Amino acid sequence: MPTVASVIKHLKGYKPDEHIAIAIWCEEDVLGRAEERDMTITKEQAQSIIDQMDANQDAELGITWDTIDAGLDELASVPVAQLPESIADDGSIAV
Repeated sequence: MPTVASVIKHLKGYKPDEHIAIAIWCEEDVLGRAEERDMTITKEQAQSIIDQMDANQDAELGITWDTIDAGLDELASVPVAQLPESIADDGSIAV
């Protein structure tokens, strides 16, 4: 799971004037998108979606809002009976 600290460490290997392209997606993006879709998710679930996006990203397709939507759709597809009782009772969509 990448963190800001691990990315900073990785970037130290580049020359300061070297041109690079980088896109950063964070848990706030996932939480905001969930809110736009009237979904309630936890910070941990948002982090899990970010981790899955990083681990499974396709260099030809990149990461887009559709990628986040797919992660949210996956959460929403989990039957309530399979959710931990404490999360299912509070109305959150969770795995």
